[in-house]
Amino acid sequence: MKIYRVTPKNGKWIIQDTANRKTVSEKPFEKKMDAENAMFKMVAADKKSTIQEEQGGLTVVEAFRKFANWKLSQSDQSTRITDHSVKRYDTEYRLRIAKQMDKNVLLSNFKVPDMWNYLDNCKAAGVPFKTMRKSVKDIKHFIRWCKLAGFDPREDNLEFNILDYHKVIPHDDDLLFKKEVELIGDDKIKEILNEIFKDFYKDKHAANAFGIFCMLFLFGLRASELAGLKKDCVDFENEELNIKGTWINQTYYNRTKNRGSRRKIPMDEQSIRFLNVWMDYLEKNNKYSTWLFPGLKGDGPLSYKYINALVWKTYAKMGLAEIDVRRDGHVKIISSPLKGHPTKIFRHRLASNLISAMAANPLLDQNRVKSIVGHTQFATT
Repeated sequence: MKIYRVTPKNGKWIIQDTANRKTVSEKPFEKKMDAENAMFKMVAADKKSTIQEEQGGLTVVEAFRKFANWKLSQSDQSTRITDHSVKRYDTEYRLRIAKQMDKNVLLSNFKVPDMWNYLDNCKAAGVPFKTMRKSVKDIKHFIRWCKLAGFDPREDNLEFNILDYHKVIPHDDDLLFKKEVELIGDDKIKEILNEIFKDFYKDKHAANAFGIFCMLFLFGLRASELAGLKKDCVDFENEELNIKGTWINQTYYNRTKNRGSRRKIPMDEQSIRFLNVWMDYLEKNNKYSTWLFPGLKGDGPLSYKYINALVWKTYAKMGLAEIDVRRDGHVKIISSPLKGHPTKIFRHRLASNLISAMAANPLLDQNRVKSIVGHTQFATT
């Protein structure tokens, strides 16, 4: 079966055959959505001669494998779709669908009881409820894709709600609901900063740790935004920090998580004082690097792996985590109240403080708050 993909070219969108990268669309499209719709029709046309046979014999497991492979084929460094964002469907297929889904269930006859059976198998295999919930969401996305691709799936499960299937719902609320983000008190944060500042001028790792924690504390940045900062993002004249790019998978992207994430954050007296100190440090130690947090090797910034490991090592030093550092530098979290959100706690702290300050500051409205945090909607904040 041919696999197609939509890719940008000269400011427009074309359809390519992934096997030979040959353009198969008759003309470029102005909108990506129009190109994708044309691609789906092309897939359906390719199958026209054998569609009845496939509809009768294609199983859910086989169809999901095709779906996962198609998702992988969409990955392209030149677009916003990266390996990281599409590999989850291949993982879903290998770890759960291929193992727990009844291999005899046809896509054209995929009923709600078949979903119940799948979830029963997942529970018996020790799959956490939250993972099952995400799996159901992925299956719904898969069914919609099958419909667009011309596979004519049964659509009963598009209305399925896992919370209605009480057999798999755990008693423990921590296993059922998304974990609340544990915040660190300001006193503890000051204790952390004071401790790591002691070796600021003696050890580059201590200096990086201090810089990272200060930036997280002062601006509530995402880790990818932190790594993507360049020196020219610091605008002392206008007292603003410009968030305009990210560093993901050893690559700099001139884009952010969403349109609200591309923003200018006002700098207060504390942040200006810190950034002056940090710029002086860089002038002495990394004068010719363009990055605000230069990497230990090469021309790039600090990697996510290094930032994550340094944050956890700092938490462990301060008694907030028990960790195991492996030979390759990877940090395994044995136990910590901050597990799952080591840097997000600072975003939550910033958002909470801004929302609390809205009542006393008439200039701090909902639009201002969400733009500082980097959200498109205030409801998210």
